[in-house]
Amino acid sequence: MSTFKEDVQLLVELQSLIMEAQKTAEMPQESRTALKAVLGAKAQKAIPQAQAQAARRIDILTRAKARLEELMELNHEGGR
Repeated sequence: MSTFKEDVQLLVELQSLIMEAQKTAEMPQESRTALKAVLGAKAQKAIPQAQAQAARRIDILTRAKARLEELMELNHEGGR
């Protein structure tokens, strides 16, 4: 039984998570300024921590997506 369709959907979902994390990691200066105005001193620590966590998430998700693509390709080549 082929799981290709489910694997493609998983790739789409992984890419969506990567893009969400990139928004946090690459937060525009205007957004950081607004958060600092609302959160005050807490934002001074919270923003860099959130960006570091997002960068780590991006790395993990990107590696998982690449590996899934490799496995799908190997599976496709093996099925010929």
